[in-house]
Amino acid sequence: MIITGHRGAVGTEPENTLRSFRRAVADGCDEIELDLRVSADGELVIIHDATVDRTTSGSGEVAALTLAEIRALDAGLGEQVPTWSETVAAIDVRFQAEVKAEAAVPLLAQSLKSDPALAARTLVTSFHPEILLAMRQAFPDVTTGHIFGRTPEIADVIARTRAAEASWSLCGIAGLTPAGVAELHAAGLSTTAWPVPDAKTLAEAVALRVDGITTDNPHLLQLAS
Repeated sequence: MIITGHRGAVGTEPENTLRSFRRAVADGCDEIELDLRVSADGELVIIHDATVDRTTSGSGEVAALTLAEIRALDAGLGEQVPTWSETVAAIDVRFQAEVKAEAAVPLLAQSLKSDPALAARTLVTSFHPEILLAMRQAFPDVTTGHIFGRTPEIADVIARTRAAEASWSLCGIAGLTPAGVAELHAAGLSTTAWPVPDAKTLAEAVALRVDGITTDNPHLLQLAS
């Protein structure tokens, strides 16, 4: 089962920073979940929100700020907002790259096309099927996953994941059952459960036989193991 750190180790570190990613790896994660947006000058940056207000010392829309302006901000404990290119060079695990802005699609596609090894360790995800389809068109060999919040009926998950031409369904754990996960597997889909905040929920995920879990607190799962 793949253990994925949500925005790194967001339960203990500033989210979506190199510090957070390194902590998640140290705590045993196989994969890092992160969020991609594009700066005003066309750089792939890792930040969840459309604005920098919540997670940095600054204010304004990510898409309206240059990379230099974004990098000048404090993203927590003196960390900077990282770029995609520096992150994949610094962190040698798998990535679950959630595309938050469609403008990121061509930039991410070019990055993966130019580096087959990176493509092999990157799962591109989104809540939005149009983003996943655009990614598939830009880079046909990409591996993609459709994110669901509250898990709908399993038949709907299968239909919507297939319509998005994705091979992973990332589902809210509260809506999953062992039978539902078995249905997803029978349909040829891999499944990640989220969120998994603690050892109790980890045990539930193991019983579901999912392929992966996403957690804010990888240190708690490490203690449980």
